[in-house]
Amino acid sequence: MNERRPRSSNPRENPCHICGYQEFSWGDSVGGQRGPVYFRPEGGWPGSGQQLYTRKCAKCGNVQFFADVNN
Repeated sequence: MNERRPRSSNPRENPCHICGYQEFSWGDSVGGQRGPVYFRPEGGWPGSGQQLYTRKCAKCGNVQFFADVNN
């Protein structure tokens, strides 16, 4: 039986929410003009966003975005 690891308070440490696998490739997200991708809250100004980082599940290929919560 495939036992799942308990959820962590750090979302980056949780298993894939699609298939439950726990191995990932980590990287940056690149936008249309080859710059990083940012999250900007509704009503935010250009330059006020947080850069997004991604992880890709090694089993199912699901990609998730993460922002630095300490920034």
